[in-house]
Amino acid sequence: MTESLSRAQQKQQTRANIMSAALKKMNQDKGFSSLSLREVAKEAGIAPASFYRHFDNMELLGLELVAQADSALQLILEDTKKLEGRGEEMVEKSVSVCMSHFRENGALFRVLTREATGNSPIIRRAIKRCLHQINQQLAAIIEVETKRYNRIITNSMFVAEAISTLVFYIGIASIDLPYAKQKEAEKRLAHHIRAVYWGAEAMANSQHMTRQLLIS
Repeated sequence: MTESLSRAQQKQQTRANIMSAALKKMNQDKGFSSLSLREVAKEAGIAPASFYRHFDNMELLGLELVAQADSALQLILEDTKKLEGRGEEMVEKSVSVCMSHFRENGALFRVLTREATGNSPIIRRAIKRCLHQINQQLAAIIEVETKRYNRIITNSMFVAEAISTLVFYIGIASIDLPYAKQKEAEKRLAHHIRAVYWGAEAMANSQHMTRQLLIS
């Protein structure tokens, strides 16, 4: 029983090593489509043939990395849901949580951002599905918050997409900066998010007033 468990743990560790090796190579400006199985195996310290004990092909490895990124994004959403506050305070707290996760999983999120427009159609589609689901969940959170405080905004999905795009690209670009620069980026990101939300709210109020005038 102990020996069987040890083998299972060893297999799990080797699988994790393969994924870490792929991430490392891809963070050296190596696109997934140009990454070879032999390169990954060498970096992971295994024979190329051993790769197939864990993944049937490179695309399944890529899909597993996307799934790992999705889990990391889900954790960000869960952590932001636990926050308390409203208005500007809530935005700043949420940005701080996001940036903390980005620093912790920088290699993974860099790859996700770059491969969203990479050369592998399968990986692009997987990332698109992942981000769409995240945006749907974020839109649902935005709707709950706006109703809680009796506010209205335009299409919550559009707002979610704008916010997630800002978070990804400003967040990813800042994770390797010195601490002071990271804090500046957090302030800038919070400002942009507020601008998106206030713009959506102003547009919704304008549309509401226009409808009221037409009715009257």
